[in-house]
Amino acid sequence: MIRQIALLAVLGGFSSTVLAQTGSEALPGAVVYPDPHCTKPQVNLVKPGAWNNSEAVDSYNSKIKKFNREAAAYDACMHVYIDKANDDVTAIRDKANADLKRTSDHANASMKAIQDKIRQAVADGKSVVAAVDEQTARLRRR
Repeated sequence: MIRQIALLAVLGGFSSTVLAQTGSEALPGAVVYPDPHCTKPQVNLVKPGAWNNSEAVDSYNSKIKKFNREAAAYDACMHVYIDKANDDVTAIRDKANADLKRTSDHANASMKAIQDKIRQAVADGKSVVAAVDEQTARLRRR
């Protein structure tokens, strides 16, 4: 139970520290992640009123081609954004896991050292009690 409380207390302090130490400019100490800077394609695809009007059809086709180019650029930009965000998540998670392991290892070693001291203190206490009992028994025999 004490381990769990200690780990929770330590993890509470990690939330901002871990985010600030990832080296990402996206998270300079605050828990804010930037929005993507991808330009969304403009949807302005009004079908021509008459399909026999070549100028209207050409204009419509031109808008479709422009939309397709913008959509492809948007798709590529969003993939780059999502890949970087996933990399940032992985870096934060890996750092948090490493910090948690290091803290857990340190806490376990500290607790073992304390428990060893407790065992030694108990053993010392028992030896003192045994010595006192022996002295008391000698005094009673006299």
